[in-house]
Amino acid sequence: MKTNIQECNFNSLGEELSALDTDNLLIVVDSRVWQIYSKELEENQPNDKKIYLYKSLEGESTKNISEFEKGLEFFLEKGIHRDSYLVAIGGGATSDFAGYLASSLLRGLRWSVVPTTLLSMVDASIGGKTGINSKHGKNLVGAFHLPENVWILEEFLDSLPKEELDSGLGEILKYAFLDKKIYELMDSKASLSQIINACADKKDKVVQGDFKEKGNRISLNLGHTFGHAFEKIYDLPHGVAVFWGMALIFKLYDGEKYLENLRTFEANLNANFGAPPWLNKTFPVEKIMEYIKKDKKKKSIEEVDLVLVEEIGKFKTIKVKFSDIQNKLEQNIDELKSFNF
Repeated sequence: MKTNIQECNFNSLGEELSALDTDNLLIVVDSRVWQIYSKELEENQPNDKKIYLYKSLEGESTKNISEFEKGLEFFLEKGIHRDSYLVAIGGGATSDFAGYLASSLLRGLRWSVVPTTLLSMVDASIGGKTGINSKHGKNLVGAFHLPENVWILEEFLDSLPKEELDSGLGEILKYAFLDKKIYELMDSKASLSQIINACADKKDKVVQGDFKEKGNRISLNLGHTFGHAFEKIYDLPHGVAVFWGMALIFKLYDGEKYLENLRTFEANLNANFGAPPWLNKTFPVEKIMEYIKKDKKKKSIEEVDLVLVEEIGKFKTIKVKFSDIQNKLEQNIDELKSFNF
C-alpha cells in the first residue's frame, strides 16, 4: 500500500475529507492546533458525515497509556463502526497517538494525517510508525499502520514556535546525508517548500521498499540512537536532539568530515542550534547508556545497530556492543565535554 502525499490548503482539505468513503469521521486534533485553527477547520469540515472530535493533549504529553485508553473509550462510546475513518491533525506526537488509536480501534480503521509541524511534514507523519511512550523510553508501545493520505498545508508553519521549527530543520538535515538530491538542494539554498517535498518523497520511497524496517528504512534512524538519549536528558526538541546525535556519531565513528556539512546546512536553513547541550557540563555516560540500551534498534541484550554515513547518499549499519559504546564514550569524555565545531 502506498500513501498519497499531497499539498493542500484549507479549502481543498475540506474537499478531500468530503470525498472519503465513510459516513463517520473521527478527528483527533492537537488541542493547541485546535485553539489556533478551529475556525478554518470547522468552516471546511464535511457536512455529509457524522464527525466525532477528540482534542488530544499538546505534543508528547498525549503519548501515554492513560491518554490512549481515554481516546479509545471516547470513540467506542460513540458506537463507531468498521468503516469509520480517522484523521489526525497535529504534529508527530499527534499522528503517533492517533495512528495507534486507528490501528487498535475495532482491530484497525483506515486513517490519514494532516501534519501541522515541519517535523511531521517531512518525517513523522509518513511511514506508518504509530505509538505511545512508556516510562522506560520513547515509542516503545505501538504498531505499524500506514495512513492512506498525508495532506500537507504549509499554512500551519506560520504559527509554528521557533523551537518546533528548529526541530523540523534538525530532522531535515538528516536527509541531506542520505540523499544526494536533497544534499544538492541544501547546498544550493533551495526554498524550504522544495526541501519539504523532497524529504517527504524520500521518506515515502524508503517506506515503500521496507515498511517494517528490515532493511534500508533503518537509514532514517541516523543520529537517533544518541539523539533519543539527548532528547530526554537535556529536554531538547526531537530534531535538535537528532542534530546532536548526528554530530556525536560523526565525531566518534570517523565521520568528522561531515561535521562541516552539518554547520553549513544549518546556516543555509537559517537555523541556529548553538553549542552542544553538554558543552562544559557533565557528560552523563551512564544515563546515555541507560537510554541506548532501551533503543528499539537493539539487536540483542548486548548490541545495537548504529547507522553511519559511508558517503553522501549511501549509509551503512554496524552492530556495536553496548560495552564498546560505553568504553568509547568514557575514553573520550574529557574531549567530548569541550567538543564544539
